[in-house]
Amino acid sequence: MKLKRFRVQNFRNVTDSGWVELGDILTLVGKNEAGKTSILKALWKFNPYEEQPYSLDREWPRGRRKERSPEQLVVETEFVFDDEEKAKLASIHESASTITGIRIKKNYKGTFSSTFLPTDPADKHDIKWVVSVIKEKIGTVPEGASDHFKAQYSPALETFIQQVRENDGSVYAVENAASFKAVFASLHHPNNPQNNPQFQADQQAIATLNKALDAAVAELKTEPPLRRAIDTALEWLPTFIYMDDYRIFTGSAQLEQVQQRYKDKKSTDADYTIRLIMKQAGLDLDQEVEKGKAPDREQRMLDMNDASLTLTNEIANRWSQKKYEIQFEADGQQLIMFVKDIESPALVPLEERSKGFQWFFSFDMLFMSETSGEFNNSVILLDEPGLHLHAAAQRDLLERMKAYAQNNQLIYTTHLPFMVDFSQLDTIYICEDKPKEGVKVHHDWAAAGKDARFTLQAALGLSWSQSLFVGKYNLVVEGVTDFWFLSTISELMRQAGKEGLDEELVITPAGGASKVAYIGTILRGQELRVAVLLDSDPEGQTAYEQLVRQWILDENHVLMLGPAIGAEKDRCLEDMFSEDYYLGFVHEAYKKELGKKNLSLQANDERPIVQRVETALQGTGIETFNKGRVAKRIMKDLAEKSLSDLDDATIDNFTKVIAAVNSLLSKWREQENNR
Repeated sequence: MKLKRFRVQNFRNVTDSGWVELGDILTLVGKNEAGKTSILKALWKFNPYEEQPYSLDREWPRGRRKERSPEQLVVETEFVFDDEEKAKLASIHESASTITGIRIKKNYKGTFSSTFLPTDPADKHDIKWVVSVIKEKIGTVPEGASDHFKAQYSPALETFIQQVRENDGSVYAVENAASFKAVFASLHHPNNPQNNPQFQADQQAIATLNKALDAAVAELKTEPPLRRAIDTALEWLPTFIYMDDYRIFTGSAQLEQVQQRYKDKKSTDADYTIRLIMKQAGLDLDQEVEKGKAPDREQRMLDMNDASLTLTNEIANRWSQKKYEIQFEADGQQLIMFVKDIESPALVPLEERSKGFQWFFSFDMLFMSETSGEFNNSVILLDEPGLHLHAAAQRDLLERMKAYAQNNQLIYTTHLPFMVDFSQLDTIYICEDKPKEGVKVHHDWAAAGKDARFTLQAALGLSWSQSLFVGKYNLVVEGVTDFWFLSTISELMRQAGKEGLDEELVITPAGGASKVAYIGTILRGQELRVAVLLDSDPEGQTAYEQLVRQWILDENHVLMLGPAIGAEKDRCLEDMFSEDYYLGFVHEAYKKELGKKNLSLQANDERPIVQRVETALQGTGIETFNKGRVAKRIMKDLAEKSLSDLDDATIDNFTKVIAAVNSLLSKWREQENNR
């Protein structure tokens, strides 16, 4: 059961966050006081490990007092089921066989309300099933009953079944079972005295029927499919685990003080963590307080050694990302914990380790406790992780968080550039507090305020300074193969005395159509000249809509490949080459897999050549087409060719695209000269 999307409402400074889509990892970027913590805290209380009720007095948004109500929603979620879970739901009832997900809401009162997607299963027992249960249990008169009893019983049963059909099914049957039992006594032959053997036989039949009817009632009392499906789904609900950057155990504690604060309900985050660690080690706080007062030090030393081994073994068996060795020492009421990791053999107090190490260790303990040592089926909520880490360690933390998310989902907030992973652009959301609207979570980077964009722009600049070139005039293309083809053919044209791409133009591959919009927007936000070249396929059209309608690029700066080369159908950059030329390198790239199989494209298929080749390869049993393998061979071939070796159609296609791009640069320069 995986969280697909969520929405927070009516919580602190969040009126309505809007729907937020979630994969394995989601990053919430925003300045301080932007509402990031409010989003995480609301989600955490949706289903925490230990009950954390919403507080209407403290968490209801200010200035809306008249709307306050325990019935008001706080969090709305949508989960999707995996194949195994869908099969389990389908086994409940046929009406649950089409279920793919569930929408679950939680209000201030703490009440869940659920709706299955696309539709709920039956909320009542099927009449046919109810009747079948009745007939199975009491449809046959027991052996030995008199013929008179049998003759009277059949119409009585049919009357009862008809009443069940006409009324409320299983509800009616359960409520009127006792009345139907009373009918059995009237089925005796009126002339048979009680001492008559036939009367005794009928009495035995009645006792058997009464027992069978009780069994039918017990079965009919089972919850309807909807209720059973909801109960089943709620058992799968993941635990929401929250940790901010301040829940860190300092390494030592006065146990008597920890105990007293717990009794007074004034525990600190450090108290919570030490109790959690002691629990994982098999130590009881109350017992250890008493042992701290006892004169027997030897037994306590043995207890501490046993607890050290217990927790060390627990971690070793459950968590492979970081190897720890634990050692507890106790002197009276003072408990000190020493920790070493595989990179440092020295045993030192945890409080003397780096803040980053303390954070890692404290979270591992929290994670292990709240998942019962299983490390899965959780939604992990990390508030500003890595504040105490230097830049390189923050990058390491990103990798560690990916490990946390392997069998879980993870949402983290940050305003640190090094904590933004630009290899997963679709997972990055802006969180900002908008005047009169409250906190909003969205993908619209360009529409975000300067403060909200700053972290993204800084992170993008840091990322690109290491791997990409950015210039005054930029052309963003979908992939690296587009970059190869354009830059190479441009150079061949220049060598042949024809127009190549403007030498001041920097081509930036985005890594896919879905990422073109993000990179194009951020470049534009840094006041750089940006043009975008997109394949004219559905993915390219979606990116076009984002850039032109949702984002901030002028439509004249977004070039669609099909119109640029005068093609009416969908086209990708590989369609710039002739079909025979491209197919020749497909055969070369997949020579080993194809063997003696013939690769032929379907006739009258007007899709881009990459899609047609993929379909043709699948027809030969090759499931995945890697166009990069083909592109590398084309690049090797082009390195040995001049422009005159290419066919006229290919040259014409690239000439049109290069001219369209250069035309934009001419307009930009003209605008600059007119300022």
